[in-house]
Amino acid sequence: MAIHIKIGDVETLRTEDWSVIPDDRQTRIETINGVVVQDFGRVMEGDSYSCKVTLSADDADKVNTYWHSRTLVTVRDVMGVIREDMRVVVKKFGYVDRFDGYYWAELEFWGI
Repeated sequence: MAIHIKIGDVETLRTEDWSVIPDDRQTRIETINGVVVQDFGRVMEGDSYSCKVTLSADDADKVNTYWHSRTLVTVRDVMGVIREDMRVVVKKFGYVDRFDGYYWAELEFWGI
């Protein structure tokens, strides 16, 4: 059984390698007035997500439109968790071998 995600109005045919990219921008060590302050926190709202998907040509066009227009979409991940107001970023894409009209794409989703 293939795992599907939903990106706005698009449901993928297949999803692989769903992963979380933690937002670790809050990791800091500073000296303030002679005192060393350490912050090893993580801002979960800043996490991004990545995966590789297989899409029909029509759905690939929709995802491409989300990317170029910077449309914020709702994403349902592989576990069924809904994340709202996500930006779609297309990192790579190409044709699916031996299947005309289908594409693969490596995507990232960023929260705002």
